[in-house]
Amino acid sequence: MRVADQQIYGTLLGNLQRSRQQILQAQQQISSQKKVVEPSDDPAAFGQIVLDKGALAQTDQWIRNIQFGTARVEAADGALRETQNLLTRIRELTIQARSDTTSAQGRTTIAQEVRQLHRQLMQLANTEVEGRSIFSGTEINTAPFAISSGDTVTYQGNSESQSIGVGRNQTVQVLIPGNEIFTGSTTNIFDTVRDLLVGLEGNNGAAIEATIGNLDLATQQISDAQGRIGALANRLDVTKTALETATTTIRQALSNNEDADLAAVVAQLSLQQVAVEATTQAFSRIFDTTLLKMIQ
Repeated sequence: MRVADQQIYGTLLGNLQRSRQQILQAQQQISSQKKVVEPSDDPAAFGQIVLDKGALAQTDQWIRNIQFGTARVEAADGALRETQNLLTRIRELTIQARSDTTSAQGRTTIAQEVRQLHRQLMQLANTEVEGRSIFSGTEINTAPFAISSGDTVTYQGNSESQSIGVGRNQTVQVLIPGNEIFTGSTTNIFDTVRDLLVGLEGNNGAAIEATIGNLDLATQQISDAQGRIGALANRLDVTKTALETATTTIRQALSNNEDADLAAVVAQLSLQQVAVEATTQAFSRIFDTTLLKMIQ
């Protein structure tokens, strides 16, 4: 070929190769719906994609942690509501039993119901979620409360609070140890009910009367715990909302760097297909068909 022909040939061949490469790239993007798959596609964007995926995985984990904590907070809140209901019933029975008109047999009958309520309190205090105790501090595989002879209840957990990670170097308490709720510094709820049972079964009006004040303290103690649990629930909810907002932002940034604009890619594919066809026709017009076959 002459020099001019060689130059034309080189130009057309280069155009043809670039168009075919762009067609292949467009087809890959349509197939994967991603514009950046390998570092060579866009080194800067690929590096940011790696960072965003790492941040997204961490944020997703924190949200799962909150879901884990929320399930336990909700279970604790439900248990405390039921505890308040039981204490209200026990107090009603105590008021009834302290009356001088209530006979010894009547007090024995009341004691039978109170003992059942006492056992229900035990069950609530030993509430579990997914087989793990929620009122035993960090001793999650231990039932927090155990009963022995004489209706005496002892705490078997520890005084440490269960917490979860919700951010980089950030944790949130999700539960309160059972000793702070049921056997707290204000009053020991189980001891109060035990003392009431002693008074009922001993037909001792003065002993029954003496438990009313402690029952009122127990009601306030549970109410205080409910307030603390509610505050924990609110913090978890606010933190989750913030993390979900962050997740949305990260996903959008990831999409901007990684996802292909399919409409634009399809248009580019069509354009390059036209370019290949035009270049091929140019070859056929300018060069011998045998030469064209050699370069295809």
